Amino acid sequence: MKKSKIINPASNWTFWGKAEKEALKSGTENFSVGDHIVFENDEFRVWSIHLAPGHQLPFHKHTYRYFWSALSSGTSRSWYSDGSVSETHYESGDTVYFEKLSEENYFIHNLENTGDTQLIFLTVEFKN
Repeated sequence: MKKSKIINPASNWTFWGKAEKEALKSGTENFSVGDHIVFENDEFRVWSIHLAPGHQLPFHKHTYRYFWSALSSGTSRSWYSDGSVSETHYESGDTVYFEKLSEENYFIHNLENTGDTQLIFLTVEFKN
């Protein structure tokens, strides 16, 4: 079962360095929420994510309803546009759904593999 721990609360930017703040700015126009698109039609887009230990998915913006499923176990760290930073442990099969996202209600974050195993996710964005 997915277990997350906030290591830096929202609105507290003291944990952030200059590099993280600059990377966050670049994420405002990055809508690639995975490594590559597996399938896409008018209704949804399916992404895969494969992150080797120490690698990361850069900051990106979520504006569509979506879910992700972990296809492997492992750990990550994510930095969010509200200033929060979290560490998460995943088990294979963990799935989370984000229902209330839009152009006006979005978030930006990155995903860094902080463990010693490859992280693999499947993410599905709903376009409508």
